Formats: sequence, structure tokens, C-alpha cells
Amino acid sequence: MADRDTQRRTLLKQTGAVGATALAAGLAGCTDSPDDTADVDGADELGEPVPEIDFIIPTAGSNPFRNELGPLIAENWREIGFEVAIEELQFSAHVDKAVVEQDFDAHLLGWGGTPERIDPHTFIYDMHHSDNTDPGDRNTPGWENDEYDELAELQVTQVDEDERQETVYEAQELIAEHQPRTYIANEGGFHPFASSRVENVDPTLGEGLNSFWNMTSATPVDSDTVRFGYPTNIIDLNPMRDLATPDRQFVRLIYDQMFRIGPDGLPEPWLATDDPVIEDDGLTYTVELRDDLTFHDGEPLTVEDVVFSYDLYADSPTYGALVENIDEVQPSGNEITFHLDEVFAPFTANVLGQVYIFPEHVWGDVDRDEIEDFEDDNWTGSGPFEFRDWERGAELQLTAFDDHFATPNADEFIRIPGEDTSQLINDLEAGAVDMVGAVPQPAAMDRIDDDPDLGLAEFGAIGYVFVEYNQRREPFDETAVRRALSYGVPKEEYVEFIRDGMGTVTDTTISEHNEFWHNPDVEEFREDIEAARAELADAGYGFDEDGRVHYGAE
Repeated sequence: MADRDTQRRTLLKQTGAVGATALAAGLAGCTDSPDDTADVDGADELGEPVPEIDFIIPTAGSNPFRNELGPLIAENWREIGFEVAIEELQFSAHVDKAVVEQDFDAHLLGWGGTPERIDPHTFIYDMHHSDNTDPGDRNTPGWENDEYDELAELQVTQVDEDERQETVYEAQELIAEHQPRTYIANEGGFHPFASSRVENVDPTLGEGLNSFWNMTSATPVDSDTVRFGYPTNIIDLNPMRDLATPDRQFVRLIYDQMFRIGPDGLPEPWLATDDPVIEDDGLTYTVELRDDLTFHDGEPLTVEDVVFSYDLYADSPTYGALVENIDEVQPSGNEITFHLDEVFAPFTANVLGQVYIFPEHVWGDVDRDEIEDFEDDNWTGSGPFEFRDWERGAELQLTAFDDHFATPNADEFIRIPGEDTSQLINDLEAGAVDMVGAVPQPAAMDRIDDDPDLGLAEFGAIGYVFVEYNQRREPFDETAVRRALSYGVPKEEYVEFIRDGMGTVTDTTISEHNEFWHNPDVEEFREDIEAARAELADAGYGFDEDGRVHYGAE
């Protein structure tokens, strides 16, 4: 168990949760007061006031840290001159409204740092390129920038990593300049577990105890079962749907890929026997399939199932982009050759490492227009765990697949949802769960520290928490407004006080823990009310006598 900053924790003990919020708010107020900014020049003639911002934040049960941050952001935005209404939503409702339906002004959420995202393609291309702005796509702000698109497209073709790094650096600089999202912090920290009941825990970069490698290595001490607590329900198990990260972390236990991202962040052969043979200047990838593979129902997994799965993905409204660059998938004996239309630098990690392999005898008769709605009673895959039962809202039960080449250490793995993280910590202490895939609040970590039967597993994050602005709506389509709002986000207070020093402040989409791809020199945004109002004034906005932001009359 790693040491933590006792000074910060002493301060929080003295102030309490409310005191910590007040302290952070006090620091926010030290930046500027309304009187300090009253003389900021703006439009001489005022137009209509900028409409009220509907700001969606998580409930305290979904994420207590972000729930505490939300009102601080809203208060700073009010001090800048905006009117703000806060709407608290549970996780699934939040995702549906903001990410799937894209019906929001601004919202506060996190993006998981799953292993395949160590390669920068997801964060650079999927989340910021203008091709990905439709409902359900990952560019949920709807940001469109031609200069940026050229960089996002270029990095895909650069097989030379040093050249690609330079392009990824430039892309991060443009993101920082235009602020389609305010990147706040990489939320590393500690995940709690029962050290007396579970051994061989393996927290990995980006995910902690939520990682695939931890779930397959965790070993129950005096039973056959590991019970894993998480503060949201499983929403769906259909791998063809646009799954939230907590769902995908369990789906990947059931379904295999040709490659998996290893604990070191690099793709490693999984269903494949070895690294791909790359020919034709990066346009051809050939892999050999293992010969000891079966699905959970006993049917053999063959090259025909692999070819079928890639063809199935081509018809997916959500994941079709993963395989759109594949011209042909050609089987030969126990080998599969992928012929690409264009060079795609992250092909091994982001295609071979993400496409699940489906049994053709189960999915072959499913109408291609209905693959996202298909319900497999048994969720038949070939992964190290197989589906046993799912009582929605209660628990998901998986059992070890004994015929897998990498049989997990637990015979049974049960995913148990909790009302919130606090309740799950109580369940951990009472023996009802063995691990919790969420970061506790400081007071709960004190109890865990003092309990000889419990432990804390430390991890760094490649995902992050952010505020997102819907650029399909005014005034969020203006860079100056987004930059002004970014100056109202108390990043340092969030990490140092609300999260008790867990995590790192960030200004870019690539975490500093992802060292090779992270640009440390992008433009920084720190809490600064005067700078926010100056951004608006320079863009032609004005302020009335109450400090409210207005459009300029012209």
C-alpha cells in the first residue's frame, strides 16, 4: 500500500467535507472579485443577455468528487457573468442525455482510460475529428476544425513513431487553444480491496482494479468467488452497442480479441499466436490463430468466425469505423490476412485489439439492422469468464471458462452494483464485497488504512474528468466563450482538496502518465475570473451593471 499525503488529509480532517468545499470556494474567490472585473471593457452597446447555462453534473451517489466540484464551477461561471442552472443526473441518465442524445449545454463527466486508449488515436481522432459528431459518436461537443482534422488524419498514417508524436503534440496544442472541452484532471488514486480475502490483485495504468488483468489474476483466499463492487448498474452486455466503460470492462471478460492491451500498455497476442507480419508498406497484416480455441458452448472458434466478426463490425452503426479501412479479410489455413485501403498506424492496438470475436453460429442469423438490439440469452463468447446469470439491478454472475488458455484464478466473479461508493465501502468492511472499483472519499480511506484486513491499490490514470460544451448551440460555438468558461474551472482545488491530492491537473486530452504521447507544453487554463471576462470582452461581449454577460448589439 502506497503512502499518501498526510498533511492534506490532516487539513481535510480539520475542515470536514463542507469545510473543504468552503476552502476551495474561498480560494476561488481570491482570484478576482466582481469589483476587480467591473472595469473590463466590452461591447459599448449591449444586445440580448447570453441564455442561462443548463449544467449537468453527476449525483453524489454516482460520483461524490465530481458532485462536489460541479457547484464550484457553477459559482465561478456566475461570477464571470453567466446564469447557471445545475441539473444532477444518475450515471446512466447522464450518459443517455449528454453522450448518446447530445442534448445538453454543458456537462461534467469523466472518460475512462481503458488500455486501448494508451495509443493516442481514440483521444485524438475519435473524440475530436469532425466526422465523429453524430449522436452516439465520441466527438460529443460537436467541435469542427479543418486545421485540426488534417492533423488527426495525418497521425493515422505515420508509422514512424517520432513523426507521429510530433503531429499528436500539434493536435494537443490546437485542442488547448480552442477548448472544445475543459480537461480538468487525470483521476488516479486508490481502489480498496479486502487484503485478507483476496490476493494477487493487479491494479494497472488507467483502470486500477477495474482492469482485465486484475479481474483474471485476483485470487480468493478462502472461497472460490471474488465479489466486485461498483457504484453503477450494468446497463448492457451486447458488445455491438455503444457501451459505457463500466459495462465494457465486464464484456471483455466474456469476449476475446485477437490482441489485448497488456499491463504495459502495448498490444500483445491473445487469440493470435504472435505479432502480426506487416507487409506492403503497412497495408497488409497477417496473423495466425491459435488452434486450441472454443466458444463457451463447446463449438470450436475458427478463422471463419474471425472473418465473420470483422464483417459483422462493418455493419455496426457504432463500431463500423473500426474496420472501415479494411478492404478485405482473407483466410488461409489457420492464418488471417487483413488488406487495408490506407496505412493505419494503430491497427494492431485499435483494431486487432478492440474487435470482439463472435460465434457465427449464434450471430449469423441476426438481421444486420438489429445487431445493436440483439439479446443473446447466454452471451456466448470465448473469453476467460463465461456468462452464468444477470439479475438486472442486483448482480452479474460470471464463471471461469476452464477450457480457456488463460483460465482466471477465481472460479466465480460477481459484479455487484452499489447505491454509491460510500455504501460499497460499508459492504467491503462487512464482507459483502471483496474489491471496489471506485475511489473512496478521504474519511473512508482513513478507515481502510486502519483496518488490517483491508488494503488500497494505487494506480495512475490516462482517462480524465472534463467539462464539455455543446458547440451545436450558441454561445458555445464561439471559442472565446469556451475559453472563458475554462478559466472558471478550479482544477487545482479539485485535485488538492476535493480529491485529497489524488490525481494530476491536466490541460490536454493525453495524460502525463502516457509519457511518450503527452505534450507538456500546451496552453494552460487555471482559475482566473478576470482573464475569463477579458476573453469575452475581446470577442465583443459586454456586461450590464449587474455583471451579466450580454451579446454585443452588433
